Amino acid sequence: MSYLVLARKWRPRAFPELLGQDSVVRALRFALGEGRVHHAYLFSGIRGVGKTTIARILAKALNCEQGMGPDPCGVCSACQEIDGGRFADLIEVDAASRTKVDDTRELLDNVQYAPTRGRYKVYLIDEVHMLSTHSFNALLKTLEEPPPHVKFILATTDPQKLPVTVLSRCQKFALRRLSDAQIRDHLASVLREEGVAFDEGALAPLAHAADGSARDALSLLDQAIAAGGGAVREPAVREMLGAVAPDLVRRVVTTLAEGDAAALLAGIDEAYSLGVEPEAFLADLVRLWHDIAVAQAVTSESADDWTRAVAARLSPEAVQLYYEIGCVGRRQLPVAPDPETGLRMTVLRMLAFRPAGDEAGSAAAPPSTPRRAEPSPARPAAPRPEREARSPEDAGLARAPRAESPQAPEPPPTAARPRGAPAEPGAASVLEDLGLTGLMKHIAMNAVLGRKGEGLVVTVDPEAGKLLNQERIDVLKKALCAYYKGPMAVDVVVGSVTVTGTPAQLRQEAIEAAQCRAREALAADPGVAALKRTFDARVNENSVRPRDDKPEEHNA
Repeated sequence: MSYLVLARKWRPRAFPELLGQDSVVRALRFALGEGRVHHAYLFSGIRGVGKTTIARILAKALNCEQGMGPDPCGVCSACQEIDGGRFADLIEVDAASRTKVDDTRELLDNVQYAPTRGRYKVYLIDEVHMLSTHSFNALLKTLEEPPPHVKFILATTDPQKLPVTVLSRCQKFALRRLSDAQIRDHLASVLREEGVAFDEGALAPLAHAADGSARDALSLLDQAIAAGGGAVREPAVREMLGAVAPDLVRRVVTTLAEGDAAALLAGIDEAYSLGVEPEAFLADLVRLWHDIAVAQAVTSESADDWTRAVAARLSPEAVQLYYEIGCVGRRQLPVAPDPETGLRMTVLRMLAFRPAGDEAGSAAAPPSTPRRAEPSPARPAAPRPEREARSPEDAGLARAPRAESPQAPEPPPTAARPRGAPAEPGAASVLEDLGLTGLMKHIAMNAVLGRKGEGLVVTVDPEAGKLLNQERIDVLKKALCAYYKGPMAVDVVVGSVTVTGTPAQLRQEAIEAAQCRAREALAADPGVAALKRTFDARVNENSVRPRDDKPEEHNA
């Protein structure tokens, strides 16, 4: 007797046996139970998730000799013939091999005739997206108004290629990709029923390699049984798939955290000597960084002790950086001199850009308060100048010296500057150096800083003042107090007229002055003057830029 492969032997024969498609099964069972079966169904999804299987079960439910309903008997001649592919009223068409319009017309010529044996004539068109445009046009009218004894079931892995006119005539069901856990449990159940010994650790790589497809998983299981000599063993499965042992990937992560370059490369060499594909190794490494990041973000019961320990040891910034480097390294593998070199350079890049705060021997932060990564040695943060002055007086906000005579009045504020908030020398640089970003920086750059008794007053230009709310006012006050290293009274007001002397205005004035000097220098250049005389040339004033001009200054 010929051997029947597991993918065919374990094909579901009834709706309850379908794996991971509960919502689709629920809708179809209700329609069959209530007699509300549509004349055309479209099942979409990746390969091996049950599109054709559901179509055959639906055909059995429609034509079972025990009566139409959600639970076909499976033992009558109609059910047996449908399972065996011999039922005359189930017409299965492979659209990939019958794409021409003549094939479609030939198929539809027999639609008008009543079924031979069953209640309904069921047309199952697999990979329907492969039909030509003319074939779809020939199908449209019949698909919209078929005879009462005809049901259409369309299956496709690429529903985006179907015309909207076809989609609108069908009830659409998207079949889900199966999770690794669902596939792993299914494989274990099949092996127990088959009486085949297996290692629990061998099922996870098989489930992952199946990539959401139950059929692919069973095909791989057949291969794993042969590779293991009648049993499914983890070493044989990993060798068959070129997969990486979890302890080897974890060892690489550990040596990376410790900063041991020699041990890191030794782990890569060991993986390569075992026949592990660099792409597979790097994919598992990136996946492990994902698991560690999840363990840092949320308390997950599924994370094991090792993952939680590494998550507590490394900073979230470092883990995100390693993940990003791994993803970029995977894209660069095809252009590397060879895959092994690409893998080695990727892990060495992780080591080179390892944040200083995650060096070996540093005190590990508790899991609840992960340490922040220090600036990378490869790209040190730009040093900020030390500030000796941290008081309003030292920062240029000191009162202007009064005249010796007590009767000497202070000079009145200018007409354009709001009263009560005279700007002092150096005030613009204070507002620029607060370290604010986004809208807060825009507000600070369009304000002036003045004195008010022993405290400060920030007068915001009316246009920028429209962006103020209590939360942003509090942020501005807190930034000023942090700048002067101590609490102080800070008032934030919106000017009634345009505020002058703001950092934004001063910067724009400096840009315009530099621009004017550049134009004057160009006009005075003897070479430019000669070009004008000889060729009647003209200078495009808008193209003139100072030599030290920076584009970002114009965008400030």
